[in-house]
Amino acid sequence: MAEAPADATSESRGTLTVSDRVVQKVARAAASHVPGVAVATSGLLGRDLPHASARTHGTRAQVEVDVALAWPAPAAATARRVRDAVEDAVARYAGVRTDRVDVRVVAVTDPAPVAGERVR
Repeated sequence: MAEAPADATSESRGTLTVSDRVVQKVARAAASHVPGVAVATSGLLGRDLPHASARTHGTRAQVEVDVALAWPAPAAATARRVRDAVEDAVARYAGVRTDRVDVRVVAVTDPAPVAGERVR
């Protein structure tokens, strides 16, 4: 196999295109790991949460993330953590920088039942 000449520039080696769908999946996974974000499958608003959509343009992206909060998580602080986690994950795993990440809190859920002893 022939190797590229040592003086080859990045333009002559080709390009990498990251699809919107890849950025969406990375953003959804990042949001689902933020403390205070509830993971809900179907039923709640008729879709899975967190939900992400993205528009990529070369190495830049705009991302929107819808989340459900687990009560009593603070909305503003949790949304800020989601935004930071999505920006970091998209840059790290997809190699794409985010121009903006919009986070919408679309639902608040009851906290998960705490496992413990049963009272008889």
